[in-house]
Amino acid sequence: MAHPDREVVVMVGDGSYLMMNSEIATSVMLGRKLIIVVLDNRGFGCINRLQRATGGESFNNLFAHTRHAAIPDIDFKAHAESLGALATKVSGLAELENALRQARAAERTSVIVIDTDPLLATEAGGHWWDVAVPEVSERAEVRAARQAYEAALAHQRLGD
Repeated sequence: MAHPDREVVVMVGDGSYLMMNSEIATSVMLGRKLIIVVLDNRGFGCINRLQRATGGESFNNLFAHTRHAAIPDIDFKAHAESLGALATKVSGLAELENALRQARAAERTSVIVIDTDPLLATEAGGHWWDVAVPEVSERAEVRAARQAYEAALAHQRLGD
């Protein structure tokens, strides 16, 4: 809001979207355009990958792994539209690029939904997330993750 002339693009996972979607209605009401890309991996995929990377097992992050009577099948496109946004669901990178062009040309908030795999990760971001791993564990996976954590921590301290 401090710079209404600037374009704002937000990338958010579906789990976070479920907790913080009311800003879509606010942006439409105030005429403050946002472009929101929703990564639908049916839960908290990023946290699930982090949990596994620190030697843990998947626990309570993906909808399929939670205690449930029914796994939600949320239509994020329809939900965003109900809040006043323009919305589209895309099925790949080419469609995503086209949807981003359309969103940039639009007059109001646009939401773009794309399905993603909750288990795949990439090194492309190039950033390290400092999440400590237990120093002591009976699990070999945790001990291995601790060694990798200590190596990464040393690497970060050296500024490499």
